[in-house]
Order: sequence, then structure tokens, then C-alpha cells
Amino acid sequence: MPQKGEAMKTQPDHNRITLLVVREAGRPVRQFQLSKPLALAIPAAAALSISSLVTSMHFHASRSIAELEAEAASLSLTNLRMEMKVADKEQTLQQLRSQVTELSEEAENIRDQLKSVDELEAQLQSLINPDGNTGRDTDSETDPLSTSMSTPGTIPAADTVASSTLNYGVAFAAEPGPAAASSSLSAVSFRLGAISSAFNSTVAPQVGGEYIAVYQDDPLELVQETRDDYAEIRSLLEEMVTSITTTITEAKEAQSAEAQLQAKKALAEKKRLAPAVIWPTHSKMITSSFGYRSDPFKGVSAYHSGIDIAGSIGDPVYAAMDGEVTASEQMGARGKYIILKHSNGLETWYMHLNGMTVTVGDKVSKGQQIGTLGNTGRSTGPHLHFQVVKQNKAVNPLGYVNP
Repeated sequence: MPQKGEAMKTQPDHNRITLLVVREAGRPVRQFQLSKPLALAIPAAAALSISSLVTSMHFHASRSIAELEAEAASLSLTNLRMEMKVADKEQTLQQLRSQVTELSEEAENIRDQLKSVDELEAQLQSLINPDGNTGRDTDSETDPLSTSMSTPGTIPAADTVASSTLNYGVAFAAEPGPAAASSSLSAVSFRLGAISSAFNSTVAPQVGGEYIAVYQDDPLELVQETRDDYAEIRSLLEEMVTSITTTITEAKEAQSAEAQLQAKKALAEKKRLAPAVIWPTHSKMITSSFGYRSDPFKGVSAYHSGIDIAGSIGDPVYAAMDGEVTASEQMGARGKYIILKHSNGLETWYMHLNGMTVTVGDKVSKGQQIGTLGNTGRSTGPHLHFQVVKQNKAVNPLGYVNP
């Protein structure tokens, strides 16, 4: 009969669980005995750990998804903003193109005004120089501003605009505006160059030089400034056109008055030269007549072979008829004198001259100046002694000519 101790060893323990670990072939099986609560706790702990791990992974996955969604939303917002900027840039470029087109049309109008100014200048020059010499080589000279503005959208260079502008107002010292127009056009060309660069991204390669940062202005502001400059230039051109037109009108009036004066002078000269024998001086005052008179020096009766015509020293003395100079000299009582011989057999004598402009042998025409009135020789004051000789005998000049 087994003992009590042995019976207790063989009796199974229901509070413990045996775990068998089967390893590789040839290696013994290992046996572990665990208490039943511990055996139940291990799978529960494993399940809880796996559940915690799954929950943590799900949380991290949800958080990552949320972050990705937020980043995607941010990228979408950035993309939207970029699209808005691009749209705004396209709108700005479209507006710039439209405004540059308007500026090109304005440049075309200014070119036409410059042509008008050039035509007015040529007209005024023709009035100033009727012989056609205007002082400008119009055949070889071209207007660089007109050339640069002939094509819409073409931007004139600053030096070209300035040099072209200087062509206008050269003949008009009193014109207000060429210097101001030159500076304004230079500013316009600079701004138009900046605007033009906004449409052309191709930059020519540059070599060398110091690096200096350049901050470009807003093209729209440059357009507005250019428009303001164009308005100023247009105002200057209008003022120049008005001033030149007024000058041309005044020049025409002066030319007309001068032409009328010249016509009157020519008519008077023609009338003066109409008689066969003309009066030899401008003065018509006779201070001593032909024939017997009281001698001014001795006070006794004496024969006067001509007539004395009062005047001022330096007054012109004219030939009474066509003829040839037979004497041009100075002699005692006669002073400086000239004798002309005429084809009709007459001779005319001119005495007490201050100066003589002809010499012996000269052919003179009726009305031609031969000397100046004076006070040389036997004379008591400035006058011309005019004498007519026929067949070597002095005759009364008033028989041939009247004052």
C-alpha cells in the first residue's frame, strides 16, 4: 500500500500549467510549469500590449494623415496664391501692353506735332532768308525722333531724343521750351526703356564691371510718369507751335510792310528818274539862284554861274544825267568838284563836295551817287553848287531841271 507522501506526488496539481517547448530535432524538449493565474496573465498581457501597439500605430497614422492633409491644404493654398499672383501678373502685363500701345500712339501724335514744328520752322526760315538758305541741310539730315517713333511700340534712345529735340528752337531764341522738351524727352525715353524691359526677359551677356544692385521701379508707375511727361511735351509743342505761328504772322506782316516800303521807294526813285534831267540832291532848298547876285564874301554884285542847294554835310549827290566823268579833283574856290559830260552836249558841274566816289573816265548813270555834299572851297556853309554848261557857256540849270 503506497505511502501518503507518494500518493500526494502523483496526484495532479490543478493550480499549475505545464508548458512544453519543443526545440530542433535532436535537442531535448524543455518543460516549464507555471501557475494558472500567471499562465492566464501572460496572454492577456500580450493581447493588451498588441492592442496598445495597434492603438498607438493608429494614433500615429491618424496624426501623420492629419499633418499630410494640413500640408496638402497649405500647398493648395500656396498654389492658389501663386495662381492668383500669376493671374494678377498677367492682368498687369495686359494692362502694361495696353498702356504702352497708348503711349506709342501718343508718340506718333508727338511725331506729327514735331513735323508741324519743323514745317513751321522751315516756313519761318524761308521768310527770314528768302534766298532759300535756311542754315540746315534738310536733304542729308533726318529726324531721329521721327524715325524712332514711326513704328508703334518703338522706344527712342535717350541721346537720340535729346539730340532731335535740339533741332527745334534753333532759330527761335525767344521760344520757351526746347531745353525743357529735351530733358522731358530724355526722361520719357529712360522710363520707356524700363517699361520695354518688362516685356523682354532676354539680357545680353555682360562682362566685367562692379556689381551694383539695381531696384527697378513699378512699370505702372513708370507708365504714368511717361504719360505725364508726354503731356508736358505736348504742352511745350503746342506752345512752340503757337509762338512760331505768331512769329510767322508777324514776319509776314513785317515782310509785307517792307515790300510796300520798298515798292514806295522804287516808285519814288522811278518818279525821280523819270525826267530827262533829275535834281541832284534830296534837298530842294535853293539858297542862291543863277545870274547876278551880291557876293557873300565881298558884298558886291557878282555873276553866279549856277544854283546853290542847301543841305547837310554827307548828303548824297547824284548824277543829273547819264554821262562820263571828265574831272574829279579839288581846286581853290571850287573845292572838291566833279564834271560830267553828257551825250547831248551838255556838261553838269558839282562843286564844294565833301567826298567823291567816281574818278575820271568812269561811266555813270542818271541817279547814280557820285559824291557827298560838303563845304570845301570858297563856301560860307554846306551846300552844292550845281551848274549846267552848254557849248562852253554856263546856262540856268532851272531851264533843264526843277526841284
